[in-house]
Amino acid sequence: MSEEGSAENSNGPTTRLVGEQLRTAREHHGMDRQDVADQLHLRPSIIQAIEESYYEAMPADLFLKGYVRTYARLTEQDGDDLIARLDRELEPYRESQEAQKEPSPTEVIRQKKIRRRRIGGMTIAVVAVLLLGWVVYEYGPWVVDSAVEAAGEVEFEVPDPGSGAGAEADSEPEPEPATATDEDDTTGAGSSEAGADTEPAFSTPVAQVDDSGGAASNGGTQTATGEQPGGSQPSLTITFDGACWVEVVNGNGERVVVTLAQEGETVEYEGPVPFEVLLGNVDAVASVRFMGEAVELEQYPVNAGRTQFVLDTANG
Repeated sequence: MSEEGSAENSNGPTTRLVGEQLRTAREHHGMDRQDVADQLHLRPSIIQAIEESYYEAMPADLFLKGYVRTYARLTEQDGDDLIARLDRELEPYRESQEAQKEPSPTEVIRQKKIRRRRIGGMTIAVVAVLLLGWVVYEYGPWVVDSAVEAAGEVEFEVPDPGSGAGAEADSEPEPEPATATDEDDTTGAGSSEAGADTEPAFSTPVAQVDDSGGAASNGGTQTATGEQPGGSQPSLTITFDGACWVEVVNGNGERVVVTLAQEGETVEYEGPVPFEVLLGNVDAVASVRFMGEAVELEQYPVNAGRTQFVLDTANG
């Protein structure tokens, strides 16, 4: 039977379609379509489509060629020859498929509309970006200046504890406390000296702190006292466990404490309220007590390690 199939393949006509030759070989081997489908693990409808050259019902060319090659091997046919002839048979089918892929006039119009929408959207986006850039360029500085002005008219500039200004304030000796007789003569000079280290925020005279323990010695206590006797005045006590710039303005508008406190020092003051307190390094503050009561610093906003708050008998 094998010799007869080979003879038919070599001597038989080659003008027949591939499907017809496979059907003839199948019948020559005494098999029906179900037998071939079972051995090739395919559906009988696929075997029928191959034999009838109904390629539209078949999957892609790659699968079709694999089916034909396996079918040829089962029926003892020349698989390479059948595949070459199959390519020639599929050429008109491929051309028709390509023709069907060409878009219709309606589809062409739809695609043009989509492209125009995309171009329009991109144009609008570019114009919007350019307009936004122009607005920022023209009005950006003005917006920033307005925001700074709105943040507050008074700004305390706290020098870095390691900077030269802070070091000079620490090394220079504190002036002697002004007496009641020459207070009017010395307050103006005190204001000028305090302004050399920090930016003044008030135009009223400034009274410097009397450093009784010495600014250079750790564990010292700096005390400033108002005009009236200390016993009847509200008191403020601040202790430090690190270097911290501290300023205190009393209720008369006098900046009574201006110093760079060191670790272990304590600043004490008694005088008229309210007290406006500026701390340049919150992390270096061990405790703050107002009229003997502890003040929780967490309730006040902190900006770059600096905080500023007001203590009064109404809220202290």
